[in-house]
Amino acid sequence: MKVAIIDDEDSGRNIIHQYLSLYCDDIEVIGEANSVKSGLELLGKECPDVVFLDIQMQDGTGFNLLEALPERTFKVIFVTSFDQFALKAIKFCAADYILKPVDPDEFVNAVERVQAELEQKNLSRDNRIDELLTNMNNFTKIGLPSGSGVQFVTVDDIVRCQADGDNTQVFMKNGDKITASNGIKDYEELFADKKFLRVHKLHLINTNHISKYISDEDGGNVIMTDGSSVVVSPLRKDDLLKILK
Repeated sequence: MKVAIIDDEDSGRNIIHQYLSLYCDDIEVIGEANSVKSGLELLGKECPDVVFLDIQMQDGTGFNLLEALPERTFKVIFVTSFDQFALKAIKFCAADYILKPVDPDEFVNAVERVQAELEQKNLSRDNRIDELLTNMNNFTKIGLPSGSGVQFVTVDDIVRCQADGDNTQVFMKNGDKITASNGIKDYEELFADKKFLRVHKLHLINTNHISKYISDEDGGNVIMTDGSSVVVSPLRKDDLLKILK
């Protein structure tokens, strides 16, 4: 697997080099860059399979670099310091990312994921990154990762989410049910500003899709626009009533 590393910090590039050498097999680093400008020059000359890309650099962002490329057939693993906005954008599109300081286990997991994609000959333009760049400032779509790939859906069309072990069942307006390989807490955090509410430990609902609320001393139930009935925890009843008012 051919790899390029684009990071404006020497230490950032060095740690990726080190981890690739220590923990990953059959890797060839074909080039490095320390800015958006030099990264574009590098990618204009080389054809890596994977690019480790820093988000914040002195002359711009990794997103600026990706937007400037007319063709993009490589996989991207973002490497970033903790930035809530950037992480939310990346998670919404199910792209791979690693937080700084880089954890070896997270690093290896990210590399193994892209290696698996490459082994499946999935070398076409990465639609996850296209969605990310399109929706950076207005999250209208989300990538739902599963064992068979990533399915993109419109956030407003999600009626509710239901915990299913380590996975989440996502119920759509059109009746589709999608099994996403993230926990329900991940979606609770991602949808915090999208009028979604965790009404029970197992249930996250889109409050725009509430059809009726039936209250009782135990919390009650909400009837959703798809006809489903969702139990409301007594601890979450007041939160729901605030929204309904």
